[in-house]
Amino acid sequence: MVRRARHLDPSAELDLRKLRYFLAVAHHLNFSRAAEELLVAQPALSRAVRALEADLGVTLFERDHHKVTLTPPGTALVREADMLLSRAAAARRTVQAAGRTPRTLTIGFRPGIIITDVVQQFTKACPGAAVNAIRIEWDEQEAAVADGRVDIAWIRTPIAHGDLLITPLFDDPEVVALPAAHPLTAYDSVSLADLANQPMLRYDAAPEHEIGRPSGKRGIRTMEEKLEAVALGHGLALVPETAAAYYQRPDIAYRPVPGASPYQVALATTSDTAKRPEAQIFISTAVAVNARNAAQRGGAAR
Repeated sequence: MVRRARHLDPSAELDLRKLRYFLAVAHHLNFSRAAEELLVAQPALSRAVRALEADLGVTLFERDHHKVTLTPPGTALVREADMLLSRAAAARRTVQAAGRTPRTLTIGFRPGIIITDVVQQFTKACPGAAVNAIRIEWDEQEAAVADGRVDIAWIRTPIAHGDLLITPLFDDPEVVALPAAHPLTAYDSVSLADLANQPMLRYDAAPEHEIGRPSGKRGIRTMEEKLEAVALGHGLALVPETAAAYYQRPDIAYRPVPGASPYQVALATTSDTAKRPEAQIFISTAVAVNARNAAQRGGAAR
């Protein structure tokens, strides 16, 4: 079979969204898993990839009923797309930084992590500085820093973005969230063995610890959605201890899980932002406040 060469419009511009979609498929070699990662419908992802192929005049993937593989042009595009998206993110950070009021920091925070003390201490240490705080979810905690939406973010591990600068703050133990009437609430703690056959709720495509069996409940993106599913009896959920303390409700009980790997709470930023004096002050303030709080907790326990 002879393939006709496609007509390539030299004036066609590369769409960064299509490149991002392409890289997700190239990483997973699976359209369904890539669509889950991107939080888009699979048909929309397939259309975007076909449109990119039409823009470039090449076939990027070989597809059959059993597997998806990269073609030579697809392999070449992976490297180029990575560089283009990195440059675009850097350009966005530079432009946004130029448009900000000097000494203003945009801070991202995760549900359950209380940042008030750090922000108040920072504004005392850096008079005249302004702080904008925005909430971020698990699926954007890295991207929000990398693309410049926030300057510094409180994050919970694990993370996959190797270009971010990470400042560890404290360990956040895992606890299990159960419906208030669940039989395991009769115990002061719940073991990993107790959870082995329990239906466990997880964020879609999230890097969570594989404990128990999947509940089958899909479409969970936020902590509120996860806890609502627990209360409705769709399954149990491992959540950070800080989130459990923040989200207290009568229809949910929390129990510690000895032996479960803790999350690590940390600050994430980019190398460019880390050079700004106000960012350095903010990070050192967060470290100092965390150390003070840890010492106070230790003193109270003695």
